[in-house]
Amino acid sequence: MYALKLIPATKDFIWGGDSLKTKWNKKTDKDIIAESWELSCHKEGPSIIANGEYKGMSLSDLLDKMPDLKGKKALNFKFFPILIKLIDAKTNLSIQVHPSDEYALANEGQFGKTEMWYIVDVKEGGGVYCGFKEKYSIDEVAQAIKENRIMDILNFVEVKKGDCIYIPSGTVHAICGGLLICEVQQNSSLTYRLYDYDRVDAKGNKRELHIEKSLKVIDPQRVGIVNEEVKQLDANKKLLASCKYFTTTEIKVDGTLDVEVNGDSFASITVVDGCGEVIVDGNKENLALGDTCFIPANYNYTLKGKMTIIEARV
Repeated sequence: MYALKLIPATKDFIWGGDSLKTKWNKKTDKDIIAESWELSCHKEGPSIIANGEYKGMSLSDLLDKMPDLKGKKALNFKFFPILIKLIDAKTNLSIQVHPSDEYALANEGQFGKTEMWYIVDVKEGGGVYCGFKEKYSIDEVAQAIKENRIMDILNFVEVKKGDCIYIPSGTVHAICGGLLICEVQQNSSLTYRLYDYDRVDAKGNKRELHIEKSLKVIDPQRVGIVNEEVKQLDANKKLLASCKYFTTTEIKVDGTLDVEVNGDSFASITVVDGCGEVIVDGNKENLALGDTCFIPANYNYTLKGKMTIIEARV
């Protein structure tokens, strides 16, 4: 077995930029790349294996044929549990919220979405909207939406490179322009928009808003905090966020570092700074900026070089 290097699916949403294409070597025939779906088993953008024996297969097809590669925890989910993206926000994303599993399964036929953002790069003064300035009632939030002043009650947080924001379902949020983010999320495409700055798409149409659904899933008591889940584990590793869907870790390498992967879960690694190589079962793969690899459960890996990795497991 070896580290499965992945070819991402790319998305050209209206708010995206060109950094992933020009600086991160993401291949596309699109003019912009808003999102690069680095590790995806989602039908709307599956990752393709780029190397070795399984080159050309989708990761989803391989895991259907060899489910033990996912690890024990992932086998407890009906669908592959996580989706990992790189996001280049040239302008603000919509003000949005994601439903919980309970609401999404009952009303949408799929799982909800909890996610986390790791700030890879940010322009000076850049930030995110995360939760509200204070705790409100749902009626107060509804009134603010009705009076077109939802922006007035949102919590804007200035961020810096290396910050992490954990966003459980129900949290109103938006990535602002000038940020490049590594996002780890539940494997879901469900998004309810509350406000989209009256923008129009390439055909001159405004994007759909989902006010009624949003008001059913918003947590009006949520006030977002940067780095609220972060804990330094050792000299090389920092826990970023942990929930029943994923655990994410920042790993800094300067030299050689061995990482254990047991039978509970696969590991996904994404290079967000620097370069180097990864070795699995004696097989070496070079790692460049933006590369993502799937490490099968029960296969330890070794990192060599000088780089920062975002690791995700179930």
